[in-house]
Amino acid sequence: MDEDTNMTEMEGMETSADMIMPLPLTEEQIDNLTEENYTTEVSDVDFAGEQDNDIGRAIFPGNSFFPGNNRPNTNITIIPIIPGVTRFSYIRFLNANSSQTPIDIYINGRKVASYLNYRAFTEYMKAFPGYYRIVVFRAGTRRNPISVSQINVIANRIYTAAFIDTGINNEWQMITDNTRILNQNRAFVRFIQLSYTAPLMDVYIDNRLVLSDLDFQEVSRYLSLAPGRRNLKLKVATTNRTILEDPNMFLRAGNSYSVYIVGDSNSRMGLQVLVPLEGTSYLSF
Repeated sequence: MDEDTNMTEMEGMETSADMIMPLPLTEEQIDNLTEENYTTEVSDVDFAGEQDNDIGRAIFPGNSFFPGNNRPNTNITIIPIIPGVTRFSYIRFLNANSSQTPIDIYINGRKVASYLNYRAFTEYMKAFPGYYRIVVFRAGTRRNPISVSQINVIANRIYTAAFIDTGINNEWQMITDNTRILNQNRAFVRFIQLSYTAPLMDVYIDNRLVLSDLDFQEVSRYLSLAPGRRNLKLKVATTNRTILEDPNMFLRAGNSYSVYIVGDSNSRMGLQVLVPLEGTSYLSF
């Protein structure tokens, strides 16, 4: 198939060139990335070293197939995204690390988030299955990364990658939505504890105990609730002392929510809850 045919077939079609996330690499390719690749995206050509001039070659946006691209690079793979056919996932990033300033996030050398503040989420981004290296810097810098790690994305999943402080280091916790069909007459909610300073806690909704002994990095089961405004209380499991209350947690029918518990219980900041809508409520494959 020649380039003109490719361009015609892809016009008006969403492709990997439209994605914020870069293409994945293999686990071996991730292992071969260097510190120079922290902030420089490279092509997936010849990590084995068969052609020295291809190793670590920087790539540029666009492709010679597309009009207006003045920096053509035939080393970029362009993948059409066909609903129900192309295998991909969704991922968003949450800065749940109260000890850090705003952060920049680089994935396989590509910046995907700038100045992500504490408690802030990115939008969901499409990502193809495979391996990704995540490098985190203090916003506006490109030296001395806060964290360097890798993740493996599996197809047909919806992820929230939460950047957390474990008390020992900074790391990513991968949290997966349940992608079941939602009952349109009920609301669904689960609880995710991301504060390492918080004690074991019990969760009450409308003064009724619904979860016991929620621990750090624990992701609870989903609860099915009648929609409407709910009173949420978090209590220390051993003393019944209320440590956080949200009297106006509103849940809409047919939607799924995660309640993220973040913050530092030993500081003036204390604990906070974030109650975002989960992607399973509105995303499709």
